[in-house]
Amino acid sequence: MKYSINYENTPKQNDIEILSRGIALNAKQKRGLEHPVPFAFFIRDENNEIKGGCNGNIGYDWLYVDQLWVEEPLRGKGHGTALLQAAEELAINKNCVSAAVNTADWEALDFYKKLGFRVEFERHGLAKNSIFYFLRKDLFKRDK
Repeated sequence: MKYSINYENTPKQNDIEILSRGIALNAKQKRGLEHPVPFAFFIRDENNEIKGGCNGNIGYDWLYVDQLWVEEPLRGKGHGTALLQAAEELAINKNCVSAAVNTADWEALDFYKKLGFRVEFERHGLAKNSIFYFLRKDLFKRDK
């Protein structure tokens, strides 16, 4: 059988799901781990338009925050904090022990630090001398 590698600049969600299912099956077979479950919280206005939100997944006893965004006029008013706290509360209720988030030096590093995240490592060498930070926060200690 012949195989090929093809670039797709707009992959179908169903095709991406095949990859996710394959990874989940491998994690289940090798470690008995359940597939990460996505989550999202949104800030909506009276017209139901999204003005901010937070999404990611909960898996392997961790909260992974993929994106957190608040529209410019709402920033600095506690909405981002409320979104992240809602995600952390969900994670604690699901027995997660830690949370992870990534941000660039020109994004929200101080915001995450103020909320108890600490830099685990940095990635240098990105475009325009940017630095990418990988942060974590322990939610609670698991009994061993």
